[in-house]
Amino acid sequence: MASEADAIPYEPSRLRGERLLVLAPHPDDEVIACGGLVAQHLRENRTVRIVVATDGAQAGDAATREAESRQGLALLGGTPPEPSFLGFRDRELTADVAERLGEILRELRPDLILVPSPIEIHPDHSTLSHAFCELIQRDPSLFSTLAVAQVAFYEVGQPLRPNAIVDITNVADAKYAAIAAHASQLAVRDYAGYARGLNAYRAMTMPPEVKFAEAYYVIGLPELRTTSIASLQQKIGNARTIDVVDEPLPISVIVRTKDRPNLLVEAIASIRATGYPCEIVVVNDGGATPEVSGVKLIEHATSKGRSEAMNAGVRAASNPFIAFLDDDDLYYSDHLSTLAAAAKGSEAKAWYTDAVDAFSHGKLRLFSADFDRDLLLVDNYIPLPTLLVRRADFLELQGFDGAFDLFEDWDFLIRLSRHGAFVHVPRVTVEVRHIEAASSITMATPEGSPEFRAAKKKVWQKYESLMTNDVFANAFERQKRRLSALQSDVATQSGLAHHLETNVARLEREKQQLIGDVQMLHERSIQSELRLRELEGVHGALQQSQTENEQKAIQLARLTQEHEELVRAFKEQQTTVPALYAEIRRQQGLLDMIYASRTWKLHSMVEKVKRKR
Repeated sequence: MASEADAIPYEPSRLRGERLLVLAPHPDDEVIACGGLVAQHLRENRTVRIVVATDGAQAGDAATREAESRQGLALLGGTPPEPSFLGFRDRELTADVAERLGEILRELRPDLILVPSPIEIHPDHSTLSHAFCELIQRDPSLFSTLAVAQVAFYEVGQPLRPNAIVDITNVADAKYAAIAAHASQLAVRDYAGYARGLNAYRAMTMPPEVKFAEAYYVIGLPELRTTSIASLQQKIGNARTIDVVDEPLPISVIVRTKDRPNLLVEAIASIRATGYPCEIVVVNDGGATPEVSGVKLIEHATSKGRSEAMNAGVRAASNPFIAFLDDDDLYYSDHLSTLAAAAKGSEAKAWYTDAVDAFSHGKLRLFSADFDRDLLLVDNYIPLPTLLVRRADFLELQGFDGAFDLFEDWDFLIRLSRHGAFVHVPRVTVEVRHIEAASSITMATPEGSPEFRAAKKKVWQKYESLMTNDVFANAFERQKRRLSALQSDVATQSGLAHHLETNVARLEREKQQLIGDVQMLHERSIQSELRLRELEGVHGALQQSQTENEQKAIQLARLTQEHEELVRAFKEQQTTVPALYAEIRRQQGLLDMIYASRTWKLHSMVEKVKRKR
């Protein structure tokens, strides 16, 4: 069981590219979906290219919407990029956009590409995403050009399950201002409010300081090239399948098996996982009876060989279209719906998708080539599980030749190709597995072995009359051109590798310099900390001195008050003393007058007489 942290990021990702390419279905998607990440790139002076696929005319005037797109980008900060408008009609975007995308990718050589997710519901969003993925999967030279690139799928109308969440808090206001510049669209819907709400929701699992975030599903180009769109949809969000047909094409899937019950269960499960309403016919070629249900089982008491096993299954099938699967191979969930969509209304003789070869050490993409009748005479490039044919055509050609027990499918394809063209759908929908110790005919007769070469010669001998010099010349020249292109790509990649090595050396040198700078800053920080501690001591002493001064100031104020009171008392005394002396003098004068009077003398004589008695 996956942990909570495996289900959604809990720390923000720093998603950056030196050359950023944004693929937007309409004018405004570039800021609604990823305006925050674009703003961060612009403010860091990184190269940014905005490509808008459609004119957006279903929701407004095309010229007005282009002008709004320019105005919005100008509000993100840095030097605003001049967007490229491809001009496809709104809601009518087709896979033809892939050609323009290829030109842009080769010109810019981006190392980070922002693309609508393949689970988007809007048809233009879905078409742009599918066209990009299929372009990467079918064009090996383009893949080599962009081998170091990362693809970040973004969300607009359909939330995805992200593996990277980018903190855009510092540029959120600029993003919402850029969205608001699309006034013609905000008059219809509050896209700025929608984006703000989604970005706030995406910050829910982030640290508290992250207020707004954008969510992406990031995948490297090598992994994208070998991942079916259906598998990608499952990883991104289990959205409903976009590729549907109104009336399912009636298909029967023929499965050959012999004594590999576990592999058979996996193969049948992969058919049912497509969700396509098909008939499953299992042909047991002389092995123990398999325990399977819900299938039409054809059993051979003894082995009749691979060719006759397939022929028996086709004869027993009920539907007019036939698909093939051996018990050691797997369908991806969009395989049958992809073939059905291609075959409906088509006059071709066969339809086929791309496949990956799966070994114990990993997947290696080998099978992806457009139909080439001459090359098919020289070598087989169409794995049988990728194929869809009409049952009537199979029976008319008498199916697989029983003389072949290896390359029986190649022999059939050569015969079928003489009657009409095949349609190649460049989408990985099948996994061809090579399992050791599982009686795999491919593992038993590997390429280059005597048995492999003998079987190949047997096919060439059968069609010797068709193997003219022109056929070989045509096949050789086409392969030579492909090889030359690949060699050119290898040379380019070699130069790019050297350039990257140089950059790595430069970055290593700069890293060491930065380490030295950091160490110097660390030492300065220590010195500053010591000085700060000294200053803290001085500050403490000053605080103590200030406290003492405040106490002395209080004492001084008290003494000053006492002094002023004493001065006032002294002044009062200076006024009172003369008055007292004057009163004393007055009283003394009175006494003197009394003592000098006759009355006082008589009084004195009387007192003396009283004392004598």
